[in-house]
Amino acid sequence: MMGFLLRRVLDPNSAPDSHENRTRLGMLEGWVSTVISLVLCVAKGWLGLVSGSVSLLADATNNLTDMGSSLVVAFGFQWSRKPSDEEHPFGHGRIEAVATLVLSIALMVVGVEVAKSGVDRLLNPHPVDAPGWLLIAVAVTVALKVWLAVFARTLARISKSHVLEADAWNHAFDIVSTVLVVLALVASRMGWGVLDGWMAIGVAVFIFVTGVKYAREAIDILLGKKPEPEEMNAIHRVVDAVDGVLGVHEIMVHHYGDVKMVSFHIEVAANQSVMDAHHIAEVAEDAVEKQMEWRAVAHVDPVDRSHPLFDELHQVLSRHVQADSELIDFHDLRAEGDKPPYKISFDLVTDIDTRRDRYDAVYEIILNRIADNFSDRVDRAEIGIEAPVDSSPMVRRQFDIGPQAGK
Repeated sequence: MMGFLLRRVLDPNSAPDSHENRTRLGMLEGWVSTVISLVLCVAKGWLGLVSGSVSLLADATNNLTDMGSSLVVAFGFQWSRKPSDEEHPFGHGRIEAVATLVLSIALMVVGVEVAKSGVDRLLNPHPVDAPGWLLIAVAVTVALKVWLAVFARTLARISKSHVLEADAWNHAFDIVSTVLVVLALVASRMGWGVLDGWMAIGVAVFIFVTGVKYAREAIDILLGKKPEPEEMNAIHRVVDAVDGVLGVHEIMVHHYGDVKMVSFHIEVAANQSVMDAHHIAEVAEDAVEKQMEWRAVAHVDPVDRSHPLFDELHQVLSRHVQADSELIDFHDLRAEGDKPPYKISFDLVTDIDTRRDRYDAVYEIILNRIADNFSDRVDRAEIGIEAPVDSSPMVRRQFDIGPQAGK
C-alpha cells in the first residue's frame, strides 16, 4: 500500500527531497493522516461512551486533534508550493515551521485537557465496562496507528521534513497512549478501575512533552537558529578547495524552508587583478551552489602574504588565539607599507559566549601582545572584533602602537 502511494505521488524526474516532492509527500501524509485520525476518533469515541472509559475518551480526543493537526500539515505543504512573489522573494518555505508550531500547540492543549479528565476520574471514580470485544476493537486501532506512524516516518525520512518527523512522533506517542488505555481496560476487568484515571494522565504527559519539543524546534527555525556545525564545515571544505582561495570566513546561512542562502568572505592574493579575483569568487559561489544546492554569494578580501611582516605577524596572532579562551580565529590580516613603521589590520573572532562588554579587555590583551613583538616596526593597528555568527555590526577600532601610543 505504501509503495503504491509513493509511486503515484513522487515525481521520478526530481530528487525525493526536492521542493516539489517534499510538498507532494507532505500533502499525502497530511491527508492520509486526516482520514485515518477521523476514523479512529469516531471509533474510540463510540467505544469510550459505551464502556464509560475516560482514558479511551481522552484517546479519542487526542485523535480528533490529530485530525486537525494533519489538516494543518496538508494545507501547510499546499501553501508552501506558492511561488516567490514581490512580497516573499524567497518563497513560502517557512510555512512548514508555522505548521509545526500549530501542531505542537495543539498537542500541548490536548495534553492539558486529557490530564484534567484523568484527574477528574481519580477524584470521581466510575466503573468501566470492558468486555473482550472492546479490547479487540481497541487493539485494531493500535494496529492501524502503527501503520500510520511507520508511513509518516518513511515519508519524513524520504523528504527530510521536520514537520513530517514531528507528525510521525505524534503518531508514535498515540500508539503508546492507546496501549496505556488497553492496560487501563484490562485493569478495569480485574477490578482496578482507578488505573483508568492514571493512564489518562500518562497519556497527557506523552502528548504535552511532544508538543513542547516541537514547539521549540519550530520557534528556533522561525527566529533564525544558527547553522549546524556540519553545514559550516561542509561550506569550509567546498570553498577552501577552490583554486586561489586562501581562506574563508564570516559564513552566514539563511533558511527559508527548503530554500537556503549562504554568504561568505574569501581571502585571495592581493596582487591579482580585479577580474581574476572576481573569477575566483564566482567559482567559489558556483562550487557551493552545485555541491550543496544553496544560493551562494561571495565577498572578496585581498590579502598580501608577500609582505615582509606577514608571516611573523600571522604566527604571533595564531599563538595568541590558541592561548586566549575568548578567541577562536582571526582573518583579513594585512600589513601595509614598504618600510617600517608599518600599519597592520586584522579581525578577531570571539567565542559565541563572549559578551560585547568584554571587548575592551580583548583589545587590551591583543594590543599588549602586538606592542611586545612589533613596537619598533608598527605604528598603527586597526582591529575588528566579531562573533562567529552575529547580526550586529563588527566593532572596529584604530590604535597607535609604539612610542607615539600615548600621544
